[in-house]
Amino acid sequence: MKTSMLREAGNPYWVDMQSAEEFLGLADKTVLHSGPPIEYARMCSGHRRSMVNACLFEGWAKTVAEAEALLSRGEVKCEAAYDYATDGSGYGIITRSVPLIVVEDRDYGSRAGLFPAEGRFGGGFCGWGVYSADIAANLRWMRDSLFAELVEVLKDAGGFPMRDLFAEARRMGDELHSCQKAIDALFTRAIVPYALKCRNAADLLEYFCATNRFTHNFGQAASRALVLGLEARDERGFLTAAGGNGVEYGIKVAGSDKWYAAPAPMIEGPYLVEGAKRENQLPWMGDSSITECRGWGGRIRPVNCAVSGGVVINGGMMDVNGGWMGAGSTRMPQACFDMAMEDGHALELD
Repeated sequence: MKTSMLREAGNPYWVDMQSAEEFLGLADKTVLHSGPPIEYARMCSGHRRSMVNACLFEGWAKTVAEAEALLSRGEVKCEAAYDYATDGSGYGIITRSVPLIVVEDRDYGSRAGLFPAEGRFGGGFCGWGVYSADIAANLRWMRDSLFAELVEVLKDAGGFPMRDLFAEARRMGDELHSCQKAIDALFTRAIVPYALKCRNAADLLEYFCATNRFTHNFGQAASRALVLGLEARDERGFLTAAGGNGVEYGIKVAGSDKWYAAPAPMIEGPYLVEGAKRENQLPWMGDSSITECRGWGGRIRPVNCAVSGGVVINGGMMDVNGGWMGAGSTRMPQACFDMAMEDGHALELD
């Protein structure tokens, strides 16, 4: 199936919010991360630090030294988020108690989940790999309080439809990976009637109005649900996974669980954070190219127009010390596609 056909496909609804343990069946002492599978010892320093933070967040360790020892002994499993019904945006850190937005594609009956943007902390623990007591408390508050009543309101209404919102945002100029100005506004306007039925309406409206690019996480969940639904119906010729871990960038193709990985590329674009330096920029980190898998993002318009040819992907530049540095474009490694085609996969990457 051609990528251009996926751009308009699907009918996503926000239907629930569940913990990763509940929705994914994620086991204790398991941490999901972005990109293809990689052992703890081979991870970039940013991902190793994020694994330590996951141990602290879940209470598996009380100190950094205890967490490093657990990870070095292999007592904590590190797995690729894409090997579940999710993806790992940014650093992509998911543990069993992390809350996930659950999106159902009603054209295909498939579901996928992704953690929400973390409000005033931006990518926070899950997306940016950073940790503090305040960040941990905020994530738990979002899980237990912020969205709880709203989700029940949405369930009573049959879910929150998003297809028309994404379509209108594209017409207004969003490419739905690095640019979400229109979809943020459209989504917020549409969710207000539901939020006003909740006792914590003020907190909800503050979150939706003040959290920049919060819809990026909904778009990724919608995209992941779409490709999983199509794959389940034996559609072929497209990617079901594409992302990097700061060391390698990998893809998976419909009909196969095999990863095809090559060295992760660098993103080229402007630094948007004061003090950001090239030497602190990681090679591609994150699974948000799931949006390109369904024809959004760089498949619509590169952030950096100097990048062309091949399969262009837009994305955020991640700092080795945690956090976000800027945004730009690069290309999916051609070697990944060469290996997939050598295995007999026919990809329709128009």
